[in-house]
Amino acid sequence: MDDATFWALIERARTSAASIDERPEALRNALNSLEPTDIQAFAETYAAHVYKAYTWPLWGAAYVMNGGCSDDGFDYFRDWLISTGHATYTAALADPESLAAVADADEFELEEFRYVAFEVYEAKTGRAMEPDYPPYPGDPVGEPWDEDTVDQLFPKLAAKYW
Repeated sequence: MDDATFWALIERARTSAASIDERPEALRNALNSLEPTDIQAFAETYAAHVYKAYTWPLWGAAYVMNGGCSDDGFDYFRDWLISTGHATYTAALADPESLAAVADADEFELEEFRYVAFEVYEAKTGRAMEPDYPPYPGDPVGEPWDEDTVDQLFPKLAAKYW
C-alpha cells in the first residue's frame, strides 16, 4: 500500500471520529471496504510507520507527555501518534516539540488502534492475518536520554504536560 492511500485511510478515521477513543471504530469502518490483501498491506504499512517512529527523541516526548513511558507505553504512544494523521506524525518525527501544539488529553496512547486491521481481516476471512513484517528495530534511533533530565530536552512539552 502506498503512503498516500495509507494516510488517506488514517485521515478518514481521524476526521470521522468525534473523539480519540472513537478512532479505532472509525478505522474499522474505513478498512471494512477493503479487500483482505489491502487490509494486510495496510497493516504492513502501519508497522513500517511504527518502526520509523522508534526514536529516542519521540520516546522522550512520550515520557514527558504521559508523565512516564514504558516500552509498551511507547508502542501505544506511536499508535496514538499515527492516529493523529500524517501532518502531526511527520512534524513529530522532525521535531517532537511540535507535539506541544496538539490538544490536551488524559494520556497519549491508543493501543486499540494497532489491532483494528487484524480484527477486520479475521472478520472478513475467518483466519488470522500473517503480515510480512521486517524485523523489529533493535534499539531506538538517536541519543538516549535520562529520566531525571528528559524534561530539559523538551521545554515546550514540559511546560504544557510535566
